[in-house]
Amino acid sequence: MPKLKKFFRQHFIPMLFVLCAILIELTGVYVTTGSVGVREPWLYLSLLCLLTVGQYFFPSNKARHIFSMVVLSILAVGTLVLVVVFDMTGTVFDFSMLNLRNDAMAILESIPLNFVYTAVAGILISAFIAFGRSFDDGESVELTKAYKGTVVAICVMCVFCFVGVAHTSLTRITTRDPVQEQVYGEDTGGYADLGVMGTFLTEVYVGLGQQVDVGDRQEIADFIYKEEAKPSYLHGVAKDYNVVTVLCESLEWFALLRDDTLYPYGHKVDESVLRSLYPNLYEFMESSYVMTNFHAREKTDISENLTLMGNYPLWYYTNYDYPENNLAHSLPQVMKNLYGINSYSFHNGTETFYNRSEYLTNAIGFADFISSQDMNMENAYYNGQRNLDSEMILACKEQMFPADRRFNTYITTISMHGQYSHRENLQRHYDTLDSLGILPLTEGEDLDENANAFRYYAATAMELDAAVGEMMAYLREQDLLKNTVIVLFSDHSAYYQSMTNYVKDIYPQADPTHVSELYRVPLMIKVGDQKSQVKVDKFTCTADVLPTIMDLLGIRYYENLYYGHSVFGEEESILYSRAYDVFMTDKMYFTSMQHITWKDGTADETYISQVAQRAEKLMNKYSYVNRIFAGDYSAMSALRNLRKI
Repeated sequence: MPKLKKFFRQHFIPMLFVLCAILIELTGVYVTTGSVGVREPWLYLSLLCLLTVGQYFFPSNKARHIFSMVVLSILAVGTLVLVVVFDMTGTVFDFSMLNLRNDAMAILESIPLNFVYTAVAGILISAFIAFGRSFDDGESVELTKAYKGTVVAICVMCVFCFVGVAHTSLTRITTRDPVQEQVYGEDTGGYADLGVMGTFLTEVYVGLGQQVDVGDRQEIADFIYKEEAKPSYLHGVAKDYNVVTVLCESLEWFALLRDDTLYPYGHKVDESVLRSLYPNLYEFMESSYVMTNFHAREKTDISENLTLMGNYPLWYYTNYDYPENNLAHSLPQVMKNLYGINSYSFHNGTETFYNRSEYLTNAIGFADFISSQDMNMENAYYNGQRNLDSEMILACKEQMFPADRRFNTYITTISMHGQYSHRENLQRHYDTLDSLGILPLTEGEDLDENANAFRYYAATAMELDAAVGEMMAYLREQDLLKNTVIVLFSDHSAYYQSMTNYVKDIYPQADPTHVSELYRVPLMIKVGDQKSQVKVDKFTCTADVLPTIMDLLGIRYYENLYYGHSVFGEEESILYSRAYDVFMTDKMYFTSMQHITWKDGTADETYISQVAQRAEKLMNKYSYVNRIFAGDYSAMSALRNLRKI
């Protein structure tokens, strides 16, 4: 009994350390995924074994206690950072996120500390300090040669175990087949797979050592040029037209429409009132092709890229990892090579955000990228104000829409970017809402933060409406509307402050039913001086935008080079989100065919089988696109086989 008591006293702190570390990890997994366990915890456990054995190099419990407190604090804070990133973005950590760290800090207005995790981690560390102190009696362990040798041997074994498990993770990821791994793999796409710190360690290990094997370039060429995409019934209808693409930050249908069923916490006023708030968006909507079933589930940079080049690699961020590539399949490069047209990109944010100033001109092929600095605007992005989109149009309209040459112009808005709080430069829109008695500000006992956020969101949409009005007025004034295609689309849902969840009353962690509806957002295409609305009800997604533009312009392109299809064609796409690692249609939402989060009641076995085939086809394209980017294949293949009508 005395020996057992002595053993317990000598090993209590390492045992308590392991228990607290595991509970901190499991808490991080639970608050991000709702799961109470980790499917493959081996990497984290091997690290934990190494850290635990390391304590035995210290001769006293006091030293072990101090060492363990430091390590636990580091693990807790590191996990908290990853939990915060997840709460802010909805995504697990991947190595390429390190490229975004400066951009993320630049827009950070508040840190949404997860209360449950912070409280539990704080209690566990406090308990460790308190209970550990009871055994912190300074009892020394005799560091004999045998003891040292045993500790070193066990430590070496733990090192080999940790490196072996990490190498296994590296090999599994770098050699994986996107079709089998993404479509049929066991991963759930969250921290429940490897754990929070396990995912972090794997991504760092993989990120430092991962390389894409380019392989046989002729095989790539054979795949790319295997088949031309089928032209739609509107193929070439906009031959020789100008192109204007407007990425509308966080635009939702509920910004301008009332639907008590779809948007139970949205607008509660008559359509006539909404028309007075959003006259230009209503006019555009009623004289364009409206994709009623368009879905977007990406961050702005990937949405931007998908609509500029029609594809995107797995595991990398093109803006940072491939800024020098010659992406000859992008729309600016296509317009330059086929028609000799210089393209221009406009964004009233900073020029360095997402590395746009370098990437858009070097890789994508824009003749110039015009940011807020070039517009002589005082940048209001970092104090929560956001620059006004209408001011951007006023400042740049002559350069955006030149009357003396054919143009391809890409505009990325910023006014609707969250957070949704009071902004001085939107006061005129608040005054309009107040004059109509719409969305009143609540304060004091009546405070409703969600309702207030929707008020501020509605005002940002009014600012976008003003920008669209300025654009359309100038195009008409210059007689350019008749030969211009205008694509107006949303990059993603209004996920800031869970705005979309609130208005649509959909919370997937509680009930995943109809989760795809969270990501149904606007896409409208106006062809020339089109006078009437035409609705397109088939499922469409962000990857369809570029193929649609090329289809309208009459450009014959290759099916395997682009992820999507023309919205006017027969073939229907499937959405895969590179940022969130999920697949989606309007009837299904899944991380793999083994983990279907939600399916509509009409999604029978035949439909599910068809979706699986579409997912396989898309992931096969991803596997080749990875190689194309890694080898800068586009620079050599150029556009020798793309042609215009």
